[in-house]
Amino acid sequence: MTAQVFYINILTVNKFAISFLTVFFLFSCATAGVKNVEYVEFDKTTIVEKEFDDVWGYLVEWAAINSFPIESADKESGIIKLSGSGTVSWSGGANIDQSLVSCGEATGNIGLYGARFTGMTVNAVIILREVDSSTRVTVNLNGNVGVEVRNGYGVVSASQNTCPSRGIFEEKLFTDIKTL
Repeated sequence: MTAQVFYINILTVNKFAISFLTVFFLFSCATAGVKNVEYVEFDKTTIVEKEFDDVWGYLVEWAAINSFPIESADKESGIIKLSGSGTVSWSGGANIDQSLVSCGEATGNIGLYGARFTGMTVNAVIILREVDSSTRVTVNLNGNVGVEVRNGYGVVSASQNTCPSRGIFEEKLFTDIKTL
């Protein structure tokens, strides 16, 4: 009788251990986030030897020609805001274009489900200021990307992350504007 009780206790412990490990692996997760984000030093300001009105007109036209949607433009304050999607396609998660910004790699998991990007927007604020007979142009560009970890039931963890500029947008803008 004691051998039978001992055998039943081992079966109960094994069932408990298997159940615990199954629940642990299915529900253990790492928080959604990013890693390996690249930070680059570059110039964010340049002086253009042209009048404010000429530079303003050129920048508005430059944004349109280069397919950067203008969110708002206020000539009095000298501020142009550009905003566009950095999401290229959706195949099992968002494929994002990291040519202008560095978002790194999506991190986090739950069981066998890994983190994925959910979409990205790229925003730029361009500030123009008159400096004597010249115009100072300052650019602040960054991206915002969503990261989600899902299981079979839905989103388990999500985060919004800021992606720093790689300096490519600024370099192109400053090179083009100096040819004005």
